[in-house]
Amino acid sequence: MSKVFGGMASSLDGYIASEGGDLSWLNDAMARDEDYGFEATERRTGAYIMGANTYREVSAMGGGVSKVPTYVVTHHQTLATKGTTELFSGDLRELVAHIKETIAGDKDICLFGGGELVTEFIEQGLIDELGISVIPVILGGGIPFFGRVGQWTKLELMECRHYPSGIVLLNYRLVGPGT
Repeated sequence: MSKVFGGMASSLDGYIASEGGDLSWLNDAMARDEDYGFEATERRTGAYIMGANTYREVSAMGGGVSKVPTYVVTHHQTLATKGTTELFSGDLRELVAHIKETIAGDKDICLFGGGELVTEFIEQGLIDELGISVIPVILGGGIPFFGRVGQWTKLELMECRHYPSGIVLLNYRLVGPGT
């Protein structure tokens, strides 16, 4: 059965972008010869879900065109899309159910940000696994990884990998709501 997994990079102090949306700190931290699991993610993914801001960022960097179906969660139905990308506005549970019916059973759904959307998936119990790449930089402010959650969620560590660049990858299974 397909799982929903998410992953994003975060500064050590928990931000996914600077106050102005700058991501240069992220690109500066990555080393060309380190494998951060991008290829494994591509092989595993049967569909992507992302927020509109993340889609705009990916598109601006030359991405956003994939053979893999991509669903952009937005209230702006005029957002320009490319390839197999569709805009979605509605119930996230219905979106996940629809995608699970349409992708191959050995493929999963990749939730690719942003922070507000990841938080919404956590709140609704729609995400099974969460990966956080901790980047060795302190931004001191910016766009937080997580929004405000109604109750805490238990996590179980599945994997912890560190790289010579100082990046640490943490993969968790979401166990359930806290009590």
